[in-house]
Amino acid sequence: MTTRIVRLLIVWACFLIPALAVNEKGEWPWNLKLNGHHDAEVAEALGTGWFLNVGPTGIRARITHEHPQYFTVKYVFKKSPAAGQVAIDDIIVGANGKKFTVPHTFGRGSRGRGGWEGPMEDMAKLIEDSQGKDGKLELIIWPGGEKSAEKTVSIQIEAVGRFSPTWPFNCPRSDKLAASLRDFLEEEYKREGGFKGGTHVHTTATLALLSDGSGKHDRLVKQIMSEYGGRRYDPQNSNGFPAWGFGHDGILMGEYYLLTKDRSLLPAIKSLNDCLVVSQTPEAGGYSHKPYPTIQQRIVAGGPPGYGAMALPGGLAMVAMSLFKEAGLEHAESAYLRLHQAYLGSVGTNGSIDYGFKEWDHAVIKLADPKGSPKNSPKGVGYLCEEGMADIGEYMIEWPTKADPRYRPTDWLQKETATNHVYDFGDGKRIVVRTMAPEEPTRPMKYDGRSADHYARSGTGALAHAIGNADNKSWGYLSDLMATACANSPNSLLDGHASTHMHVLWGSLGAAMAEEKEFQKYMEGIKWWFIMAQAHDGSYVVMPGRDYASTDHVYGGRVFPSACAAMILSVKDKRLQITGASRGGSVKSVAAPQRPARKLAVGKDALLDDYLLQALAALGVSGELTPQPVSLSKASTPVMLEKIESDGSLVFRALNAEKRGTFAFKDLTPGDRAELSVLLAKLKPADTEAQAMAGIYLELVGKTTDADGHFEKAGEDFAEVIEGLFE
Repeated sequence: MTTRIVRLLIVWACFLIPALAVNEKGEWPWNLKLNGHHDAEVAEALGTGWFLNVGPTGIRARITHEHPQYFTVKYVFKKSPAAGQVAIDDIIVGANGKKFTVPHTFGRGSRGRGGWEGPMEDMAKLIEDSQGKDGKLELIIWPGGEKSAEKTVSIQIEAVGRFSPTWPFNCPRSDKLAASLRDFLEEEYKREGGFKGGTHVHTTATLALLSDGSGKHDRLVKQIMSEYGGRRYDPQNSNGFPAWGFGHDGILMGEYYLLTKDRSLLPAIKSLNDCLVVSQTPEAGGYSHKPYPTIQQRIVAGGPPGYGAMALPGGLAMVAMSLFKEAGLEHAESAYLRLHQAYLGSVGTNGSIDYGFKEWDHAVIKLADPKGSPKNSPKGVGYLCEEGMADIGEYMIEWPTKADPRYRPTDWLQKETATNHVYDFGDGKRIVVRTMAPEEPTRPMKYDGRSADHYARSGTGALAHAIGNADNKSWGYLSDLMATACANSPNSLLDGHASTHMHVLWGSLGAAMAEEKEFQKYMEGIKWWFIMAQAHDGSYVVMPGRDYASTDHVYGGRVFPSACAAMILSVKDKRLQITGASRGGSVKSVAAPQRPARKLAVGKDALLDDYLLQALAALGVSGELTPQPVSLSKASTPVMLEKIESDGSLVFRALNAEKRGTFAFKDLTPGDRAELSVLLAKLKPADTEAQAMAGIYLELVGKTTDADGHFEKAGEDFAEVIEGLFE
């Protein structure tokens, strides 16, 4: 299919462009400007300004091919420790009596790839030595690059102490640094009237403030969050890159809701869940920059195919869904399960995830009768055709053809009609996606020892599979593999694609989930960044990385890297789920507890069960019982309710096989019945009786917060009836 070939070529192009040193290509990135008022004087003086920050000295430099073991000075801030002592074009060859001897290894893909060995790591160690004593840093320089004129100059930096051996835990320097960074973020918000930059900047900075349990920043966080309840998410949104915002917004709302139980967020969370389901790319499970229907409609209209689905926005979205699940809220279950399957089917033995998830088999067909079955989706192009392939007539396969290099047999189209998913592609065309769920791991997944590249994908995957899933062993095995990969990948710190520091953040939070010794080794491996990226005013600077498409320099100035540093340090506080809060208990204890569950009045349970069974049977008769995953106590993995037999027994089918199981309704646990009641409410969202019934069953298993959400949907007309069912 032409559009998919174009998408594939776009992804290939990302890897075929020559990758050079420190993200270097000619004068790029040294000829770019950093955004934000803090670095404006560099751009005003030079017209450029994206150089390496040399810690708290006030020096910006580059590493050159001529002197790969030294720093060539390109700018010195006017009001900084190095002002008047060091000049542009000086070469820094050592400090504190020690000369640098290790050259920086240039080039992504070259020998030594990914590490920052050389002057960056060596200078960081010497700066920390000075910070741990009196703050005097003795720089050895060649003035103007003249080796024969070598001299030593002394500059005074703040004596903030050393990082402890267990940092950021039990580390006074880490505590002080985290607090100062949060203060910086609040000052920036007030100065600028908000956190300027993309959604990732705004949400990360707000999360950094939220991660502080002292209460100091609560007023500002509450102010920021006050407008989130009014947000609504639209799969027809074609402005900017909205799919990235889905995950970031969801993570912020999920964490805030867990801490506050602010019910004003629930309409926005519901809207986001609905949007996440229909915006997901069905072939791969990830998300493109724009929602799936928007892209498909543009293609049908003759426009460009747009960008293919990516793993990272999928991982961010899945973290958001996991937070909703941890909070006991709806969490876009079908999209959630698909993302899990995408991770499980795509993860490497080193815990890494490629740019996009592996695609399931899919095909584009054209119906012989454009008005036949399955009919066009009432929602339009890009949406699910709920009839699936039931009663489908004749059709022609337009893609893939045997001439396509990605061709795979398409016999599954006819063999697996009951499980294939069908999407409207306009003009009598349909996109059919095969269900190919991979097998769940039954034991810990073996890590092969190699580092993970662009590791935010693994970090978000590790978090998403742990949060909200404390009792799910197979998900835990997958999470552990990716967390271990992150912890063993400190050399990948600035390798991340596009937003390099997004990888710094999520890769590090993923690493924090690994074994303590592994995480400690990781933190030692990235300590150079914590020292070298900190400017002389205490804030953090966006550093040029190794990815050719790094764009962080245009977003948010120093807000984003400062927020990333604060978030990594906040793993010591474990206040947020993404920074290590205990699953299923401690986080909820800081918020208002759920109301006590009521007991059902005597004799009402049989009436309730009879209604649920009849309602589910009616769905089967009307053809509305579409495949939806549910979790049963008797099944190790999610299953789908396929039909209700005449004797009232229920037939379930495994997601990834033709295996079936039949259970009598009376043998189902209260939790199983609650799952089925929620399934009914989901399939009949406008049915107030179904919503009321789901609320009652959920209350019977103690999930009163979820129950109240369904009671709200049932409306006031059912309030008296519901009250009458309880004691």
